[in-house]
Amino acid sequence: MKTLQDYEEKRYELKALAVFDGVDRTPERPDQVILLLHGLQERGLRIYRKLIRYLPDHALILAPNAPYPLPREKEGRTEYGFCWYFYDRQTKSYYLNQKLAVDWLKELLASKNISHLPLTIIGFSQGGYLAPILGHELPQTKLVLGLSCEFRENLVSPEIKFPLIGLHGEKDFVVNVEHSRKDAEILKAKNLPVTWETIPDTAHEISDLMGERIQSLLESYGKRSL
Repeated sequence: MKTLQDYEEKRYELKALAVFDGVDRTPERPDQVILLLHGLQERGLRIYRKLIRYLPDHALILAPNAPYPLPREKEGRTEYGFCWYFYDRQTKSYYLNQKLAVDWLKELLASKNISHLPLTIIGFSQGGYLAPILGHELPQTKLVLGLSCEFRENLVSPEIKFPLIGLHGEKDFVVNVEHSRKDAEILKAKNLPVTWETIPDTAHEISDLMGERIQSLLESYGKRSL
């Protein structure tokens, strides 16, 4: 006789072949790699279009879609955005954490045979939360920029070696500005290479001012280590 216990769900972790779309700009002789991680329910193409004019000409640019599709109905048709993981705000826990996204991105980079090139990761919103986690998994990471996100103390490795920079719109009402600043201060107090700043007149978006600041930082850190 079956009991209620027999009907409980179980979780299985499997490795399977998968594909996902994205944008790839590969110059003839790339001198670095820039990986762009989009926000929740967005696409790689969106962050690529927002940032491409601020990125170095000789950088190999990758802007993949996240692994999980999120369909939505719009004007009688189905459109798809994507997300990197699923977080339950009510239980404050992950239904699906960042592991699959990290593994997929590591495989994507490995397939390009570019491990000898320095890597910069730029993540917006949900992609920004993911960026330092992924960066820690990739030894070629030289710089991580998190845009309008938080650097969670329990998610950022205490062993990161790369500069981790937060840029946050001062008018961002989606991701709390003060929470973001305090998280960065906690990490800085642990002597991690973390800096954080606000971008004026910017909401939860990649504004022109944010793009110009990103360009300035890439030029500055490029002269030092990239």
